Amino acid sequence: MGKKREKVKRLFADKPLKETKHYSKRYAATVLSVISVCLCVLSVLGFIFIKTRFSDTDAIKAWVDENYLIAAVVMTLLCAVQVVIALIPGELLEIASGYAFGGVMGAVICTVGILLGSVVAILLARRLGRRFVESLYPREKIDAIPILNDPKRRNAMTFLLFLIPGTPKDLFTYVIGMTEMSIPLYIVLTMFARLPSIVMSTLGGGALGSNKLMLAVVIFIVAAVVSACGYLIYLTIQNRHRKKTVKDK
Repeated sequence: MGKKREKVKRLFADKPLKETKHYSKRYAATVLSVISVCLCVLSVLGFIFIKTRFSDTDAIKAWVDENYLIAAVVMTLLCAVQVVIALIPGELLEIASGYAFGGVMGAVICTVGILLGSVVAILLARRLGRRFVESLYPREKIDAIPILNDPKRRNAMTFLLFLIPGTPKDLFTYVIGMTEMSIPLYIVLTMFARLPSIVMSTLGGGALGSNKLMLAVVIFIVAAVVSACGYLIYLTIQNRHRKKTVKDK
């Protein structure tokens, strides 16, 4: 029993960051541009395929029912790509997943895809270094995040920031890649923190898929209000952290 406990502790313990070659911003931006272009081309081809193959949303749902496994894999990969590239708002994919697969299964698919994409984002940040992350987000935004600058409260702060709807979670994921947090710990913390927001979106999409328009409208209004409140909370946390950082200097 003691050995198992030690293994679990080691699994979730911080992992010292390996020395990373700091690639130039130009190199990092080039890598990101190549990935983005390839994914955009694939997205356009996918859109053309959908446009020529399906006449309406009912036809799409019928295809999903007939090719459930393939459709689930595709949606999972789309959710993963969204985290890595962050071109498409995650909520849109979550609503689409709920529409196509139902509220519960849609949430499962989105959660798996988001976690997969998050692990890729963390590994990219650790492989290519801070300059790669700065080619995605301004340095000021990165430095203003409590996760990076307050290691003592990092785990609790990570859970809180991922729990609050409306916060820039894709940015947080890349920033976590610059910390010593273990990936298993990240998965556990963020999986439970993200669930309420994901379920809210997929339930709304599921209501649309079932033609329950009033229920969908109510869910989306509640989600919008909660997200706005959450974002205000995040701004408050960020401002307090910024004031504390300036005071300490």
